[in-house]
Amino acid sequence: MIADMGELPAFPEVQPFADNWSYLKAELAWLDRVLMRSLAKQRQTDREIDRVAKNAADRSTSHWWKGFIAIDPSKGGSQLPKHPPQTNHPLGRFGDRLEASREQNIRLAIPTLCDRLELDRFDRDLLILCLAPEISRRYERLYEFLNNDNNNNKQPTVDLALRLFCRSDAEWRKARNSLTPQSPLIKRKIIQLYLPSNSSSRSLLAKAMLVSEKAATYFLSEDLPIESIIPKPRKK
Repeated sequence: MIADMGELPAFPEVQPFADNWSYLKAELAWLDRVLMRSLAKQRQTDREIDRVAKNAADRSTSHWWKGFIAIDPSKGGSQLPKHPPQTNHPLGRFGDRLEASREQNIRLAIPTLCDRLELDRFDRDLLILCLAPEISRRYERLYEFLNNDNNNNKQPTVDLALRLFCRSDAEWRKARNSLTPQSPLIKRKIIQLYLPSNSSSRSLLAKAMLVSEKAATYFLSEDLPIESIIPKPRKK
């Protein structure tokens, strides 16, 4: 006689985000993990520079030679955690919950904007990166350290965004195109690029990124319509 195995356990139903704020908190938790990995890597590099540099000239040129020096774990280096596997959901990170939220008509500001402008994963990451200091100023201190320049810039730079979110040369080249004058986020002035007043550089990589006040208000709101930052096209 075959024993009754009972019903198979049911998988828990995917829960939508309760509201826009719950979604933003999940994105910030993801961003924190990305930043912590980058902090660990930069501290490891700083320790290696301290070990190898013999004088002030070595330190000032470390941006050039440090990529050629192998990090030795026995002398202060460490194995960094690998990037977590990327989800294959069409909507990307939190895709199943975004889909469930959409089905229940729960308005999530950034995903709504991404749908309207047909933005990709890097664009969404960029919006989270730039919005974070509008939620907590601790991100300003993190960005100042991770920018790794002499400008004391508390906003994320183009260089930082590309370093954080690109895993290959191909991704880097594609992502850089998201920050040209004709790209949706820049053309519509949702993100503004500027060179810090004390910067001597003129490259795109050195430019800081700032989410516009109007866009930040929309992203943090529970009920503002998307038309507050993207006006409906005029009828001819």
